[in-house]
Amino acid sequence: MNGAASPITQDPTLEASGANFTLAVDTSQFGRTFEDRSYMFHIRPRPSGVTGSNRIFNLNVRGKRGNIVQTYPATEYDFMPDVFEGRVGDYIHFQWTGCDTNPAGNAGEGTDGTDRSNMVQVMNLESSVPATAEWLKSNTPLFDTPELRLHFAMIGQTGCLTMEELLAKNNNNAGAVEQDKQNCMKLNAGTPYFDGGLIRMNSTGTFYYMNTRNNNFSNRGQKGSIAIVPLLPSWALALVLVGAGAFVLAGGVAGLM
Repeated sequence: MNGAASPITQDPTLEASGANFTLAVDTSQFGRTFEDRSYMFHIRPRPSGVTGSNRIFNLNVRGKRGNIVQTYPATEYDFMPDVFEGRVGDYIHFQWTGCDTNPAGNAGEGTDGTDRSNMVQVMNLESSVPATAEWLKSNTPLFDTPELRLHFAMIGQTGCLTMEELLAKNNNNAGAVEQDKQNCMKLNAGTPYFDGGLIRMNSTGTFYYMNTRNNNFSNRGQKGSIAIVPLLPSWALALVLVGAGAFVLAGGVAGLM
């Protein structure tokens, strides 16, 4: 490469710590790219109403379609971070991406070669079924409204068919139903990128969630937890109240003098 002007040479011998070492350098390989893992990302302006003092965290999905052998050297699906701790008033930007060109035959659910992820609340990490509407009535939901919960569960899919319609369309072929692009129960109608937007954490508690497509009751689990604590811990709140009481008392004493 570049002859004598090249910054590298074939198998150079270099001195280090008073000894000579020959490095394994193949100049014919340095200009090649075996795996392009470059990415591009954008940093957006804060939306109106979200001040510079508000903390914003990303919650994404990592990994790819396949079992532990097929995904190597990558990983199987997982939320990132899968354990999140924040404060009331923090914002979480829920967003993730995948692709439609995973290697043919890689193990997974839904349409072959595709990545899809959603998020539904579960009662605890031992549970592998979505929390029911009845349970959410007596427990604090992760997302405040039924509309928001549906948005994260369905990831904006349209053109969906019922199971009866899918079976009729595919002549009762269960395999074809699994692959059908209008099978929203498998998230097949979703796009590789999902942007759930900035969600303000308004309630304290620990919330558990899962992906209904990829959490297939084997070693490929896709679950996570979000723990939200008060803006001030209880000891700090007590300290503030004591300080405020002392200030009021001092002001009262001063007024009597």
